[in-house]
Amino acid sequence: MKLAEDLILLLLNEESGYFHQVPGWNLNCAVASAALADLALAGRIDTDVDSLILVEPGETGDPTLDSILKMIVAEPEERNIQYWIERLAPGAEATIESTLDSLVERGVLIYHSGGFWSLSPSIWRTPAQSASEDETDEFVKTRVAKILFDGHIPHPRDAILVGLANACEVLHLVYPLDQAATERVELVCRMDVVGRSITSTVSQSVARRRFQRVLDPKPIPSAPIRDVLLNSHLRTGNLPALFAELARKHGPVFKIRTPFQREGMLVLVGPEVNRWMQRSARSFVRSKDYLEDFGSVYGASRILPSMDGADHFRMRKAIRDTYSRSALANRLDELYRHAKLHMERLRVGDVLPATEICKKFTNAQFSQLSVGIDTEKEFQELLEFKERSLLTHVQGVLPKFMLKTPGMRRRKKRIGEIVERIEAVHTPAQRSGCPRDIVDDLLSLHASDPQFLPETSAVPLT
Repeated sequence: MKLAEDLILLLLNEESGYFHQVPGWNLNCAVASAALADLALAGRIDTDVDSLILVEPGETGDPTLDSILKMIVAEPEERNIQYWIERLAPGAEATIESTLDSLVERGVLIYHSGGFWSLSPSIWRTPAQSASEDETDEFVKTRVAKILFDGHIPHPRDAILVGLANACEVLHLVYPLDQAATERVELVCRMDVVGRSITSTVSQSVARRRFQRVLDPKPIPSAPIRDVLLNSHLRTGNLPALFAELARKHGPVFKIRTPFQREGMLVLVGPEVNRWMQRSARSFVRSKDYLEDFGSVYGASRILPSMDGADHFRMRKAIRDTYSRSALANRLDELYRHAKLHMERLRVGDVLPATEICKKFTNAQFSQLSVGIDTEKEFQELLEFKERSLLTHVQGVLPKFMLKTPGMRRRKKRIGEIVERIEAVHTPAQRSGCPRDIVDDLLSLHASDPQFLPETSAVPLT
């Protein structure tokens, strides 16, 4: 395991499914320093407070370390460690991504959709025997805990790891540090010469970055509402094409001036934005404020998409088993039966709109397997209500009174009727011998923790 891998696993929070948050520059400096420390431990470089010395230019076999080593070899002047940390820090995000990919490929971490991570169950069951073997998240944290609380003498790489985590100011997030443990951290940080020079430099770089002037951001472009209303894709309901066309004209980030929103609607579009969202959105964006009003439309206190952080991860874990590929594989015969019944109504030569028929076909299978009832008769009305709700309470394209028309009131009534039907088929007697579905999981979660999932919460929307 490389130091960068140890550092990332040390930061993993199993309860929230994500990592303890470290300001970007701090983490970048720590990851860059971990790579330099790995080179020092491999005997390729030597460091002190004033200089970084090339000892052996031979490759290590690790692409990331070798690329850094080539940069050091190519540098005509001898530089100090702070120079190299600050030079490598801006590119540390690529190192973090490659490290996470490597941990997933090796079966140490599991990536869950939505940007959540967990340690592989097989890793939890694998006992760690020594520091030279492949460490797991538990082993890394346990090893550091023994150093801090039990007085174990640290290996040089562990002393560096403690120093890097301390420089990032995250040790107190991972461990309950009392006065004695804090003094132990300071002692460990002074034990290794290489680690001492690197971690002190990280602290200097982090402190200096805090006092740098932040440049004024560019103003966000604004798209007039007529660009939306006159667009042909709006009339056909192809919203992805609509926003893609607006992005080509106004850029990946822009606002739409709408008559029903004071600040307008902020739009983020494009592959660059998606990559940024995957990496950094958790630090800057949350869905609660955006979707909270949408949940109230359904009479719910919250819905799955509006739950952030640990609550969202806990909810996803609660329905993970019945929502998994293996659960579907065990019900393929049932899935095929519902699909065939739906397709029997189609006739050769029928011309059908692709989007509409795919939605109905998916619902014919999904509703039976997920909530235990057939919602085909109500599906179209439910879909129309949902789309109107999104336009009025999320996108702000239409005024909210458009959701209170007689037709929308009638469609909303269908929601209560469906909930009653679902409750009727999910009594213990009715579910006896049936495979578990999402509603079973939600009812179990409510029974075990009514405060977390009260009766006023809606079934998760997907």
